[in-house]
Amino acid sequence: MRDMGKDESNAGARLHRACTLCDPDLRPLLFDGPHWRLVLNYNQDLLAKCFLALRRHEESVLELTAAEWIDLQHELDRATRMVATTFRPDHFNYAFLQNQDRHVHLHIIPRYATPRSFGERVFEDTEYPGHYAVGAPAVHLRTQELSVLAAALRDGLTHR
Repeated sequence: MRDMGKDESNAGARLHRACTLCDPDLRPLLFDGPHWRLVLNYNQDLLAKCFLALRRHEESVLELTAAEWIDLQHELDRATRMVATTFRPDHFNYAFLQNQDRHVHLHIIPRYATPRSFGERVFEDTEYPGHYAVGAPAVHLRTQELSVLAAALRDGLTHR
């Protein structure tokens, strides 16, 4: 292990403070586990798209502890069941992308063969069964819509 100089240590601390996924008020929160938080993605181009964010700041998946890996499997199962119970996706994609946010987080991307409705909106997965459209237009719900969606997902988990 190399010794970090004072400048490197301060730069790391600034980066950590600027990390949006380290924010203790990260929302909309679906559930909070010992090592992972499930957060509803602001971009709902695919209905119920969410991600599991590691509770501590880490930028390398390879640096996860054994306990974090074990808990990830548990939380991933819980998140998948929650979305499946609520919206019945036809498939799921899972991805550690970390392009915009270096902080370790796992995307849970439900895929739909047919349109789904929620509230006053219809959500279509136009690329199904192919690769989801990375450059697809973002679908940003109003704060109230996100809150209602989060509540519906939580309700789907507790009433299964």
